[in-house]
Amino acid sequence: MTNLHIHPTAVVSPSAQIGAGVEIGPYCVVEGPCVLEAGVILGAHVVIRPYVRLGAGVRVSSHAVLGGEPQDLSFKGQETWLEVGERTVIREGVTLHRSTREDRPTRIGADCYLMAYSHVAHDCQVEDGVILTNAVNLAGHVEVGERAVLGGMTGVHQFVRIGAYAMVGGASKVSKDILPFALVDGRPARHYRLNTIGLRRNGISGERYKALEQAFRLLRKGHRPEGLPQTEEVAQLRAFLEAPSKRGIAAFVHPDARWEE
Repeated sequence: MTNLHIHPTAVVSPSAQIGAGVEIGPYCVVEGPCVLEAGVILGAHVVIRPYVRLGAGVRVSSHAVLGGEPQDLSFKGQETWLEVGERTVIREGVTLHRSTREDRPTRIGADCYLMAYSHVAHDCQVEDGVILTNAVNLAGHVEVGERAVLGGMTGVHQFVRIGAYAMVGGASKVSKDILPFALVDGRPARHYRLNTIGLRRNGISGERYKALEQAFRLLRKGHRPEGLPQTEEVAQLRAFLEAPSKRGIAAFVHPDARWEE
């Protein structure tokens, strides 16, 4: 352990594996076994429970609690893990729970941003670049695709899938699967249209965007997205539709409905 900065009020287990350049702030509790890779920064009063792995450069703000046991009555205390990818930012009061499965951890990808008081429950799989805005709550077994953005105070039902590059409006109730590339909102959440701004920011434009437009027109009318240009995004959309779903796909709003900015 070299170049460490551990505040004298912090309590750190001897079974914690701590990489170079880690900073552990005042009154932190780091239980073990756990792994803090190089450059991890823990703000004041952070609690790291056993069986947590934080990737290099992860930053955790005050009063976050990472690696709590799953809130699942079937859990019997077995060794299960929480993993957080490199450079992810975890803000104040965030709670992340370990999985119920010994063969697969709860996982947060790299370069995610989890804003204050958001919660990720057991067995969730959150891919790279996802943003959870303040007080988003993911129930158990939720899957969130890369670079999706969930607005503040959104609640997501267990086993729901949220596709890549989707944008979910604030305070939505997400009880069914959300298509990749979609803009959704409401209680219950419904599909409005493509996430135009998000797609543009991520370089999905031109013919790639037009192919998605065609696909969404077909889906709105209840048809499969067939006969379309074979872009990467269309293939991803088809794969999402063909994958098993425990909750079904959220409906579209009426064609004449308008997105409320």
